[in-house]
Amino acid sequence: METNKTFALVSGANRGIGLAIATGLARRGVDVLLGCRDLGRGEAACATLQKEGLNVRPVQLDATDDASVSALALLIAQDHGRLDILVNNAGIGLDHDASLSTTERMRRTLEVNVVGVARLTEAMTPLLARSKRPRIVNVSSELSSFGLRSKPDWIYANFAMPTYQASKAALNSLTLSYARLLKDKGAKVNAICPGYTATEATNFMGTRTPDQAAVIAIKFALLEDDGPTGVFVNEAGELPW
Repeated sequence: METNKTFALVSGANRGIGLAIATGLARRGVDVLLGCRDLGRGEAACATLQKEGLNVRPVQLDATDDASVSALALLIAQDHGRLDILVNNAGIGLDHDASLSTTERMRRTLEVNVVGVARLTEAMTPLLARSKRPRIVNVSSELSSFGLRSKPDWIYANFAMPTYQASKAALNSLTLSYARLLKDKGAKVNAICPGYTATEATNFMGTRTPDQAAVIAIKFALLEDDGPTGVFVNEAGELPW
C-alpha cells in the first residue's frame, strides 16, 4: 500500500463541477480517479490534465448500477488498497423536463442523487476505512435547505424544483447519517453547496464558474483532523439544514 499518496474518487467527473474538483485535487498532489459513465469521455477529459503532469485516471462508474460500482471498488482495492477521499458529485435535475411525469422525474432523480450516493458510499466505505484520513464530500445545494426556504426574502425563495430540492434534502440527511456512522473510523462527512454554476446542467445560466464552485468541495476533501463533520456549508460558511 502506498502510504505517501492520497487517493480520491470523484463521481460525475468528466465535465463541469466534477471535473473542476478533480483537477483542483490533482493540482494539490492528489491521485484522482475520475468516475465517468462514459469512459471515452473520461479519457478525453483526462488527456489535457495528464499532459499537465497530473495524476488523473478515468474509471467507468455508473452509481445507479450495482455491477459498475462493485467493479470499481474491486479495481481500487487491487490497485491502491484504500481510498482517502470520496466526492459524491454525480447528480441530475429533471424538473424542467416536460416529457416526464412528476413521478418519473422523482424516481429518476432519487435513483441518481440519493440511491446512487448511498450505493457508492457503502461500496467505498471498506476502502475508506483503510485510510488514515477518510473524507466524504457530498455535493448538495442550498435549494434543499429548509431553513433558507422558510424565509420569504431569500434570494431563491421563488425557485420551484420539487424533485431536485427533495433529492438534495435527502442527500443532506444521508450526510448526517454517515457522519455519525463513520465517526469511529475517523471519517469527516460533509455536504457542500457549490453555488449557482454555469455548466451544461444549468444550460450555462449560472453566475459562477466550475473552478469557483470547486473551491469549497476541495477544501472539505482535504480537511485536517480538527475539521468539522456533519455540516452543510458553502464558501460563506455553514448553511441551515
